[in-house]
Amino acid sequence: PPGPGALDADPTDAAAGQPPPVYPTHLPPPARWAYALRYNGQAGQARLDWQPAAGRYRLSLVGRATSGAPLIDQTSDGLLDADGVAPERFDARRRGRRQQAAHFQRAAGLISFSGPQRTYPVWPGAQDRLSWLPQLAGILAAAARPLSEVQLFVADARGHGGLWRLVPQGPETLDTPQGPLEAQRWLREPPRPEGLRVEAWLDAARGHWPARLRFTALRSGDVFELDLLGEAPAPCSSTEAAPVAARAGGPVADPRAR
Repeated sequence: PPGPGALDADPTDAAAGQPPPVYPTHLPPPARWAYALRYNGQAGQARLDWQPAAGRYRLSLVGRATSGAPLIDQTSDGLLDADGVAPERFDARRRGRRQQAAHFQRAAGLISFSGPQRTYPVWPGAQDRLSWLPQLAGILAAAARPLSEVQLFVADARGHGGLWRLVPQGPETLDTPQGPLEAQRWLREPPRPEGLRVEAWLDAARGHWPARLRFTALRSGDVFELDLLGEAPAPCSSTEAAPVAARAGGPVADPRAR
């Protein structure tokens, strides 16, 4: 399987200092997206599933190689609060590796991890390596004018956390199965050369979800990329289709009504 890199961690830890900005959000309604996946020469498909319900959410990204081998399995669960997406737990699994998790302990004010014995503050608006996507979408949807940057504190499942400074690079036209697509490219350059470069081409017509998403581990050269194929069908299993609604005891609600 691919070695450690773009799927694993960003070794750029947070420095002590002030919390990042807090932004108004207008979070997207439920969505399921299918993507073509490429990771270091392996091709496959992935599914991104965002299901908000009654003040909570579940977000998952699952991808498999063409051979059927699992490449990525990430899940984020948590709340929808005044600051937008508020993760409680982030799980990351890979073939041949044990599951790892980040725990956002809001009562204690800490982010802790299943492995490393380190903690970070749970800043308002703090995100995990998956939940930053709907949070960024919600920030852009709520913005009264174009933003020159967005700063998010992001933690992974391996004990790393730090500030992501995302800067718009201008519109680009992408070739997709649906034809040419206009998307706004956002770039996060790491503060140190061994960190993680993040590029997201966001489609305003699809609620600012990514038409393309690319993670590059600068030290190893590992690249993980998703390219939008279109909307994904709902799961066949009724228990899989509405895990949040069942847990919350109510139907799926559009969080934009907040």
